[in-house]
Amino acid sequence: MPKLPNLAGMLQRGASLRAPRFTHLRTKLTVLYAGLFVAILFVILSAVYAAVARNAERIVRDELAVSGLVFDRIWALRSRELESGANVLARDFGFRAAVATQDAATIQSALDNLRTRLGIDAAFVVGLDGRVLTASSTSRARPRDAVLQAIAARDTASGVFVMAGVPYEAVSAPILTPMLSGWVVFAVRLDQAEMKALEQLSAIPLQPVVLVRGVDGGWKANTWAVSTAELEAVGAFLDAPKSERQAAVTRIGPAVAVIKPLTAIAQDRVVLLLRYPLARALEPYNWLLGAMLLLALLGVGVIAAGSWALARNVTRPLLALRDAAERLERGQEVQVEAAGTDEIGSLERSFNAMAQGIRERERALKLSTETAQAANRAKSEFLSNISHEIRTPLNGILGMAQIMAREPADAAHAQRLTVIRESGEALLKILNSVLEISKPDKAALEVADFDLAAVVRKACKAEMAAAAAKGLSFDIAVAVESQGRWRGDAGRLAQVLANLVSNAVKFTPAGGVTVAVDHADAIVRFRVADTGVGIPAKWIEEVFEAFSQVDASATRATGGAGLGLSVAREMAALMGGRMTAASQEGRGSVFTLEVPLERRAAATPAREAAADLEPDADAPPLRVLAAEDNKTNQLILTSLLEPFGVDITIAENGREAAELFAAGGFDLVLMDIQMPEMGGVEATRAIRQGEAERGVAPTPIVAVTANVMAEQVAEYLAVGMSGVVAKPIEAEKLFAAIEAALDGASQPAAQAA
Repeated sequence: MPKLPNLAGMLQRGASLRAPRFTHLRTKLTVLYAGLFVAILFVILSAVYAAVARNAERIVRDELAVSGLVFDRIWALRSRELESGANVLARDFGFRAAVATQDAATIQSALDNLRTRLGIDAAFVVGLDGRVLTASSTSRARPRDAVLQAIAARDTASGVFVMAGVPYEAVSAPILTPMLSGWVVFAVRLDQAEMKALEQLSAIPLQPVVLVRGVDGGWKANTWAVSTAELEAVGAFLDAPKSERQAAVTRIGPAVAVIKPLTAIAQDRVVLLLRYPLARALEPYNWLLGAMLLLALLGVGVIAAGSWALARNVTRPLLALRDAAERLERGQEVQVEAAGTDEIGSLERSFNAMAQGIRERERALKLSTETAQAANRAKSEFLSNISHEIRTPLNGILGMAQIMAREPADAAHAQRLTVIRESGEALLKILNSVLEISKPDKAALEVADFDLAAVVRKACKAEMAAAAAKGLSFDIAVAVESQGRWRGDAGRLAQVLANLVSNAVKFTPAGGVTVAVDHADAIVRFRVADTGVGIPAKWIEEVFEAFSQVDASATRATGGAGLGLSVAREMAALMGGRMTAASQEGRGSVFTLEVPLERRAAATPAREAAADLEPDADAPPLRVLAAEDNKTNQLILTSLLEPFGVDITIAENGREAAELFAAGGFDLVLMDIQMPEMGGVEATRAIRQGEAERGVAPTPIVAVTANVMAEQVAEYLAVGMSGVVAKPIEAEKLFAAIEAALDGASQPAAQAA
């Protein structure tokens, strides 16, 4: 029936009459609908027809609602039947034994027998890996991987899935042997024959159909049985918010329909569409259509005039508001002209106030963002400064301990030196953990190829000595098939393993620690097991929180700030992996790290870095320029290098270092960063600029600094430094960095020769 809300428009406009002006939209609409009642006098026949049509539609709606309830009960009954059958088979002792022993013949026979007895169309056994192990079906088709993965992800699953273009209703039940060994799935086809059977249960000749839409928005089944309008209506129903998506009787084109959502096993969206064409109900009244169409032609002019009036008074201002809202969304400053005094005029003024408020909030948000960024920069600067200030005295403590350890000493002095060194190293480890958990660039990964076994050995090397000192056994087992080269962030991986191993050795008073490595596909698994004190069940998750420890009392036997496991879990997450823990109090713990890595070519033997600089009696002494303003650090560098025949020259600041280097004759530069007059970065730039002007090869420059945050190291390398050694200085790392820098400088020279 045509809608005639604007017929009064023609009556409002006459050849010589001018429509009155109203100040309220409510009054305007009242006048328009008064004209509508006048027009209804001329369309009594249409009203009668409309009444008949409404009555017929009401009857159809009532029948559809009843049919929808019947279908709900049939659906629930069939689901219970499928669930009952699946549970009976899944709990059958012989069937479970067959699954446990992988007796394919027995499993197949059981599926075939029960499928035939229950009259179902398909039965499957799905394994833990989400694949079909055995199937009994009238079709050779199998469910898609997404459906199988969804079944394997839950204890039980029920709903609809699509197989070979046909929707199926299915129920799964777990197979326990006694551990979970898979799932048995029973399914019934929801094809045309099934829909015919449902149609026979209805009091009116319905047209039921099951529609399935995938996550990509494409329709998967029975699209041939519905019209474009019906597909669009079902799509709009599925796209509506969940609170508004409920089964209800609605009009879709010339038909009345019920859209009932059904449960899907995978991520598909499934509905049952029940339709009944209104044309069947209105066939006895078709003779009224002619009269109604004739009267509709007479009202076309009135409708056109009313539409124009409505567009002028309502639609045009609303379109102006819409355009202004779009400009506001793009960040432009907008204002609309509030010309009227009715509700639309009030809406325009409210919009202008809202736009002004949004602009003010945007300015406040921008200011807040700038303030937060400034605070973040201040935090980074503070971390850099505190790192430098703490590492500098630590360098003196640990450096002198290394130098004194080379000199002969009695047992008492050796023990005191050990206490000094271990205390300093413990403080350094706490400092590194605090900086790691606080620095803003944690998400940056340094991906490269590495040898897995070598990284594991390197990560465990320091703690193996600690384990030996406690009388603990320490075993490393890298599976043969997992050995070789992988691609990932080797540095972060080694740090995570080192934290786990350190934690295991620390809390193991007797027994031993085992590190096992294997992989499945592209997931490499690291298991660190110990026989230590264990963790109470209630503390399993809390131990991964920053600054959290099981025993935080002043009498606890172990040290640490409670950051190791927190840093390890964060790094594992950054690498795309995960970390879990299992423990029994008093019997030990097992920490498992799973990280996705890319498998690369077989490993090639890597040359070990030299632990010392061996002097060559026939070669001239190595001339080293050390830029260092701290007297203690000067003494440490001199004491570490001079015993190996190194001719070391000390510069008090960066400017002096650049001037001494310009005089020539140095083979290597050890450059501090934070110095008076000129820092290490500026001094390096000056040295590199002088080399470029003279046209000579770059001399290796190694940064020796306490400022070793990621962005700082990147800056050192960017200005032309060859490597970085962190303070406190470790002799082995210093010698390795010097040798690597010299090797890197000699290779280009050899190639040029």
